[in-house]
Amino acid sequence: MPWQPTPYTAPLLVAAVAAVSFAAYAATKGRRGDGPLVHAFVGVAVGSGIWSLAYAAQLSATALDATLFWNRFVWVGIGVLGVAWPAFVLAYLDRTAWFRPRRFALLCLVPATAAGGALLFGAAPLFYRAPSLADAGGYLVVEFAPTPALLAFVGYSYAVNLLTFLALGRAALVREGVFRRQAALLLVAGAAPTVAGIAGLWSAAGSPFVDLTPVTFAATSGVIGWVAFRGRLLDLSPIARDAVFANLADGVVVADATGRIVDANGPAKGLFPSVAVGRDAASAFDRAPSVAEAVTGEGDAGPREDEFRVTLDHGNGHRFLTVSVHPIAADRGVTGRGRSGTVLLFRDVTERETLQRRYRTLIEKSPNVIAVCGADGLLRYVSPSVERLLGRSPAEIEGRPIVDLVHPDDRPEAQRAFERAFETGDPQPIDHRIAHADGNWRRFETTVERLFDDAEEVVITATDVTESRRYEQRLQVLNRVLRHDLKNDANVIGGYAELLRDHVDAEGDGYLDIIDRKVETLTHLSDQAREIDVALHSERGRTTIDLAELVERLCASLDSSFPHATVRVSTPAVAVAHADELLESAVRNVLENAVVHSDRDRPTVEASVAAADGGYRIEVADDGPGIPPAERAVFSEARETELEHASGLGLWLVHWIVTESGGELDIETREPTGTLVAMWLPAADGEDREAAVAERDGGSPTAADGENSAAADDESSTAAYGGGSAAADPPD
Repeated sequence: MPWQPTPYTAPLLVAAVAAVSFAAYAATKGRRGDGPLVHAFVGVAVGSGIWSLAYAAQLSATALDATLFWNRFVWVGIGVLGVAWPAFVLAYLDRTAWFRPRRFALLCLVPATAAGGALLFGAAPLFYRAPSLADAGGYLVVEFAPTPALLAFVGYSYAVNLLTFLALGRAALVREGVFRRQAALLLVAGAAPTVAGIAGLWSAAGSPFVDLTPVTFAATSGVIGWVAFRGRLLDLSPIARDAVFANLADGVVVADATGRIVDANGPAKGLFPSVAVGRDAASAFDRAPSVAEAVTGEGDAGPREDEFRVTLDHGNGHRFLTVSVHPIAADRGVTGRGRSGTVLLFRDVTERETLQRRYRTLIEKSPNVIAVCGADGLLRYVSPSVERLLGRSPAEIEGRPIVDLVHPDDRPEAQRAFERAFETGDPQPIDHRIAHADGNWRRFETTVERLFDDAEEVVITATDVTESRRYEQRLQVLNRVLRHDLKNDANVIGGYAELLRDHVDAEGDGYLDIIDRKVETLTHLSDQAREIDVALHSERGRTTIDLAELVERLCASLDSSFPHATVRVSTPAVAVAHADELLESAVRNVLENAVVHSDRDRPTVEASVAAADGGYRIEVADDGPGIPPAERAVFSEARETELEHASGLGLWLVHWIVTESGGELDIETREPTGTLVAMWLPAADGEDREAAVAERDGGSPTAADGENSAAADDESSTAAYGGGSAAADPPD
């Protein structure tokens, strides 16, 4: 069969060879299992190759039968490309839903029907009506009248192509870096043949024409080659980039095999302002050389494929980053092939690192031993304080069973607490002994608590109470001596001093009087020690107390005990406060101290109760020598001072009781001499007040009582003991 030369034969053969090359290249990529993108690319290459080669044969044929024969294969190429091109664009844009069987069958329906019909029955009369050969400037081409089926297929093809061009155009606008160039070049490679085909039809206007669509494949094959090789189309695919890359909070940088940056998102550029597309990794990461080495492999270990940390100087502080290195393999599964690129993921962990360092410092500086123990009973972490408290390094203890260090007698209870912490999830307190490195046993108060609800670990916080227990024991001994032994010995001394009065002359009576006073002071000191012990260890709480009744009663008792003193009292009818049950001891101590430590022959004590600041204020004023500043500093400076006389213990007792009552204690020096002790206490609520009034009156509160309660507070009574009114008091 004779062949005719045409000016389009060579470009068509070039396009066919290029298509075969691209198909072979993509087929090797297909062995990696990269899915729809590679498979569709192979389809585009095969379809354009068949179309170009078959059309070259069609144009070269000089007989109508031969022309129509090769035309059948032209339609095969058109059908393959009609499916492969939209599938390729969909895969490139990650529209994976179209590759489900039903949708993909819908995509194949029209092109496969057209290609199958033309292959089986020929284009005439399916698409061509009255085909014939006509001269087209020195060579023969087929001439025909289009059928409705051909017009419908052409319309369908152009509509599908238009949609793919719009999608690629949008991708080129919204993407950055290498992916923008990829989308733009693919748009050119896809649109050029379509535009050329439309231009050929328009210029022919019914005359015999040559379809320029496959002819342009020779030119667009160069564009496809650039995208496939230089643009890393099949290596640096944009799949999932639109959904993740641009909006990812973490920094992402993509570098090619030569170490040049091909893409970077906003957070990455914020961390490394020198990062820009086209720059080499060394200059892009000049602030973090280890990152550049992870890309280029210039370090001692070559390219990295792990996660590491970097620290950046940033303004007034540091930023801590984790860097994850993910290589893009040139051919996974093909021996001897390296990477074709690298993806770097930067995560800013500054806040987390700062918190971790802060908590680590808190644990390491803690005076307690903090440990983490697994469900297997082995210690997994021990804080450095263990070396100071137990003389052992953390490394010496970690990995050992926790009960190894516990005293044998305390192990059963410690084991039960350990098990209960896992069973109940509640903190388990235990008191036990732990072995020190020097062989001694230290006493610890420990809490065992589950670390997390779903964790098979417990956190152990152990406080060394060895010294505090010893100190407490010594205080108990001293308290016993003060409360019991001292009082007994003082009573014995007083008894023998009384026996001596019958055996000494008048000159010795003065010395015996001194002994009696000191015995009385020691006895009073012992009684105060007992009251302090009760105040500190009592489990009784607060109650309602009528301060008016209390102060009046104690002043009457004071007058009876010290008849040489003048005691004046002023109180309202009712003054119900909410205070500690031991408040009576505090008020009595203040009143007695005002008389006992007075340097006057006829001391005067003035006591009053008045409403103040939502509560009540008890004031006790005397005309004695005053309380030394050293003793008043006990409360202002919260420290113990040297006690010059027994009133020091009394002041402590008053301070503790008033504080436990939720009140305030104030001590002032009077002019020209004397002391004013003021105790403010919170008032009781309405119901407690009415109950206290009813108890005092010996009956239940009535409506009238409630209505007149406020007025009752305002009514006051004044009493004087030991000399009556102030006018009747003899001069000092």
